Amino acid sequence: MITITVPYLKLHSSFRAIIRKLRFISWISYNICFCKAALILLGLIFSHKLVDIAVVAVLITYLTDYPRNYNVVEAARLVNLQEGISASTVIFLTCIPDAFSGRLNVIFYSTISCILGLVLLFITAFEEAASPLLKRLILIGVVLLAVGKAGMQHFLGPFLADQLRAHEPIKLNISEHRVSARKRVWWLIPFFFSVIASVQLSSWRVISTFTASATGITLFIFWLGIRFFHSTEITGPAAGSSLAVVFRVVKAALSKRHLNNPYSSNQLYRNDQNQVHLFPQAKFFRWLDKAAIIEPSTTLISPEEQEKAGRLCTVAQVRDTKLMLKMVPIWTTFVVFGLIVSTGQTFFPEQGNQLNPKEAKKKGAKIVRIWAGMVLSTICCAVAWRVEVHRLIIINNKGLLGNTDEVIPMSIFWLAPQFCLLGLMKGLARDGINKFLADQFPEPMHDCVSAITELVTGFASFVNIVSVYFNKSLFADTLNSSRLDEYYKMLTIVSFINICYFWWISTFYTRGGDTAEADVIPQATGREEEEDFKVIVV
Repeated sequence: MITITVPYLKLHSSFRAIIRKLRFISWISYNICFCKAALILLGLIFSHKLVDIAVVAVLITYLTDYPRNYNVVEAARLVNLQEGISASTVIFLTCIPDAFSGRLNVIFYSTISCILGLVLLFITAFEEAASPLLKRLILIGVVLLAVGKAGMQHFLGPFLADQLRAHEPIKLNISEHRVSARKRVWWLIPFFFSVIASVQLSSWRVISTFTASATGITLFIFWLGIRFFHSTEITGPAAGSSLAVVFRVVKAALSKRHLNNPYSSNQLYRNDQNQVHLFPQAKFFRWLDKAAIIEPSTTLISPEEQEKAGRLCTVAQVRDTKLMLKMVPIWTTFVVFGLIVSTGQTFFPEQGNQLNPKEAKKKGAKIVRIWAGMVLSTICCAVAWRVEVHRLIIINNKGLLGNTDEVIPMSIFWLAPQFCLLGLMKGLARDGINKFLADQFPEPMHDCVSAITELVTGFASFVNIVSVYFNKSLFADTLNSSRLDEYYKMLTIVSFINICYFWWISTFYTRGGDTAEADVIPQATGREEEEDFKVIVV
């Protein structure tokens, strides 16, 4: 029989406490680092999230309130216009080369655009009567706000990551996992305070005044702190001109359509992998391989001259183009998903604007994740449909059909399930989309591909405008007089059909290992990230 002495137990307990302390210290050192540039960026991130939560997310309630008095269809059209312009601007800023495409410049001028939009909304918030001039100012303000939101939303995160990379101990072997962890910590701080601040803002006059002032002050601090930013990170372009490469490859392939498909790896320009049928090997896109064929021409002597003339592309450029075009079918499934998101961001806040707020004052796996998000979108529509049916029953029973000023005796928490489902579906689907596409493309294309995805889902905002127009018989001047329940019911059916379409399309992307990273570029494994963590612990 082994006897365990008291000193041994005390030593064992002390050892376990030391281990726990070391683990906590290692977690702190891994996830947190002090960075002057990141500290300066906190202000802009705070104002960006505040504008997103306090203004953009509930813009439709501003438009339908007195004295603006937009009817439901007009307000929905304007909100969807703002979302569509924002998504379109992202693709413009990301994929088109421009003298002002450095991340710092894009953030600076996007914030100015956002401030101008907020100032116009501030002016209109103090108007006492509706007029054509008022509506023009609101339209210009919404457009400026959309442009500003696009630049800030898409570039603040990557710019923050750029600054944190400068603090990595080994410059030639940067741990992107550690950079992402530190970025999340820095991002959560201003997000938390922006949520708290937005709850305290009551009227639209206060909201427009505070958000415009906060954004202006934080931009001034950002401008003062430019010298603290790491200069090697602020001079580069926001992203490569990936779309320009696609057009160039298609143009070069069409100009050589009379040639036969390549039969030797020596025919192809900069063919480091010695491929004959270029990756990804899809028969439908085989004709694009001709863009990389070196022409035995007498007028264009060298391959370099053929490249300068736009008649020759590298194997890598052809590969990137084929990867992007290969994604078109699955991108089409995101349109209906974006339509549900757009509908939720348009009509959900307006429903809540008329309900009783008193209680509220008390205060592979990636494909499956996308699919789960789309399933939730169907459930979200179904729940919103049944809640709206219940709301309309109360309106009819209480005789409030023509009375828009009266508060409906129905708790605002009836909308909690559909808002929760909206958030869950956006989180699951968008995170799954980003991770899935990251596997399909080489790293230099990630920014542009992410922007295209944002454009496709944002395009659904324009689709929502068309959808509301073709279903205009369901909409009246006020929400109480409209049949929003029937519109939600229609979206439930469309969303279910889209789930089936997505599941069929996704089977073509889960066969084999057709990913750019697996075939061309070695990719870090989770074990390597663990090794990074172990180094810090030691």
